[in-house]
Amino acid sequence: MRTSHRVLQFNVAVLLVSFSTGVAVAQDLHMHVNYVCGGQRLYIENCNIRDLSDAGTCYVGHPDHVLPNGLMAYTTETRAALKKLLPTCKQPPADEIARAQAFEKKQADLYAANEKKANEENDAIEARAQAVITGKKPQTAEQKALNRCVTSGRLPATCMGNTLMNPFESIVASVLPSVGGPLPPGPHIYGNFVGQDQWRIEFDDRFSMTTCGGLDPQQQKYELVLKNNTAMITVPNKPKDIVLTMRPDGTLAGPIPITMYGIITLGQHNETSGNTVTHVTEYKEATRNCPAPVLTSKGAAPSAVDIGTGVLKSMFSDGEKGPPTPPGLRMHGSYGGQGGIGIDFYPESAVVYCGDAAHASPYAVQVNGSPPVIKIEDPARPINLTMKPDGELDAGSGPYEVHGRTITGKNSNDDFTFAPLNITCNLGPLKPGAAPAVPPAGAMTASASGAGPSTLSMPNAPLGNAGLTIVSGFSAQPGALNPLAGYPYTLLRESFTATVAKAGVPVPPGSSPLKVMGAACQNHTPDCQKITQAWKSEAISAARGDVAGKAVLPGVPPGTYYLMIITRYNNQPIFWDMKVDLKAGANSVTLDPRNAAPVK
Repeated sequence: MRTSHRVLQFNVAVLLVSFSTGVAVAQDLHMHVNYVCGGQRLYIENCNIRDLSDAGTCYVGHPDHVLPNGLMAYTTETRAALKKLLPTCKQPPADEIARAQAFEKKQADLYAANEKKANEENDAIEARAQAVITGKKPQTAEQKALNRCVTSGRLPATCMGNTLMNPFESIVASVLPSVGGPLPPGPHIYGNFVGQDQWRIEFDDRFSMTTCGGLDPQQQKYELVLKNNTAMITVPNKPKDIVLTMRPDGTLAGPIPITMYGIITLGQHNETSGNTVTHVTEYKEATRNCPAPVLTSKGAAPSAVDIGTGVLKSMFSDGEKGPPTPPGLRMHGSYGGQGGIGIDFYPESAVVYCGDAAHASPYAVQVNGSPPVIKIEDPARPINLTMKPDGELDAGSGPYEVHGRTITGKNSNDDFTFAPLNITCNLGPLKPGAAPAVPPAGAMTASASGAGPSTLSMPNAPLGNAGLTIVSGFSAQPGALNPLAGYPYTLLRESFTATVAKAGVPVPPGSSPLKVMGAACQNHTPDCQKITQAWKSEAISAARGDVAGKAVLPGVPPGTYYLMIITRYNNQPIFWDMKVDLKAGANSVTLDPRNAAPVK
C-alpha cells in the first residue's frame, strides 16, 4: 500500500530537487519564460519533478489564449512533446532566461536556509503524532476512532476521504439543521437504482433523488421501515407517494403506475437591473405517467456516495480506491456494549473492535426473516446481529477475539508498518450511542468552533441585505444528476488561500491550500485544526445546492467575498475559490467548468 496515509513529514529536499533540476532541465526546457510558437506565447509553469523522463508532464500556460472568465488557458504536455515543439519556436531572450534562473536560484537558496528548521519542526510533529497513534500517550475519542479506522484494514484514504468536506457540512448544518447535523444510528439505503421509462432513484443516508420520464430529479427525504420480513421505502411524491419494497434479489418494486408532477429545465438567460446581472434558469412544469417502478442497481452509474468520497479520496491515494459501497440496505453509526465489543458502521464495511484491536469486514443487512439480521462477513469470525425493535443489536454471548493490528512505525516508503494485535472481549447487547460516532479528523461543530448568529448569516437572522443566488451552468442530461446537486456552498470573508495563510500554515511550491489541508487532516497534524478553525471563523454564509445545483445564501453586508465549493466533474475533483462582489439586493453567480479549477 503506497502513501495513502503518508506525509507527516514534508521532505524539503524534494523542493530543492525541483529548483536544482531547473538548471538541468534548462538544457531542454526553460521554465518561467515565454516561447513564441506559431505567433502565440507559450509559458512553462512547472513540470513533474518526480518523473524526469520524456513521459513526464508539464503544466503549460498560453498567455494569448484567454478564457471567457479572463483567466489564461492551461494545457498539460509531456516533456517529449515540448522537446519536439520548442526548437521550432522563437526562443526567449538570454536576459529573460537569466532572470528566470536567478529567481529559481534565489528560491533554492531560501529553501536551503530554512531546510534545517523545517525538518526539525516536522520531526517534532511526527514524534507527537506517532506517540498518539501508537498509544504511547492518552488519546481523545477522535484519535481512537482514527486509529481504529487505519489499523482495521480500511483504506487510509477512505478513512480520511471526507475530511475536506466536513467543514463544508458543519457550516451548512449550522445554518440549515434540517439538511445537516448528525444522523441517528440505524438502517439506511444507498445506491443508484434505474428502470424503464427513465426511472431513476438514487439514495444516500439522508435523501433520495427521484426522476422518471425525463423530469428533473427531485430531492426528498425518504422513510425506511423494516418489518414483516421486508424493507419498505416511502418517497414523497405528488399526488401520491412512491412506495417501494425490496425483493430478495435487491430489486426495488412498486405495485402501481405512478403519476409524477415536476419540472423540466428549459435553459438560462440573463436579466439586468442597474449594475446587477442575474442568471435566471427557466423551468416548465410537467407531468409524467410512469409505469410501476421496477428498479435495479445492476448497470447503474456510480452512486453519489461513491462519487462524493471519490472526490477527496482520489487526492490522497496512489490509485487505490478501496471497495465501493454495495447498493441496498446499509447501517450508520456506532454501537457498543458492556462486554467491550464495539462496532462502527461505514457504508462499505463494519469495523468490529475490542480495546485497540479492530478489524473491518463486509456486512449485509437481511430482512427476509423476523427480526432483521446484520451479518458481519468475517470468514474466520462471523457475527450475526439481530436487530431489536428498540434499536439494540443482539450479538449473542460468549468471548470473541478481535484479530487486529497495531502500528509499529514506518517503512522506507514512509508507509505505516503493523504487528498483530489480538484482544478478546465478551459479546452481548449493543446499544446505539454507547460507543458514540466520532467525527472524522478535521470535522467541526457550531458549538465547538464558537460560530453563531453573530458571525454566520442565518435564514431567519441575515447579517445583511446582499443576497446571492448560485446557479449551476453545467449542461445536464435528461434525468441525470447535476454535478453540483446536493453539495454545500460556503461564503468566506477571505479567499481560502488567504485563510490558510492566516492560519500560519505554509503551502509548498507545486501544492495547493486545499491539498495542504487534506494532507494535514489525513495525517492528523496540528495544521488541520489551525486551518479548519480559521476557515470556520472566515465563513459568513452557507447553503446546500438543490437537485439543479441552485442555492440561495442568507444575506450578508455588501462587500467582497469568496465562494468555495468542491465537487467532481469528468472524473476529476474540481473546486471554486471565487471572488464575488456583492451589492445590496439580489446578486447571482453561475458556476461552470470555465470558472472552476482542478485540484492539484
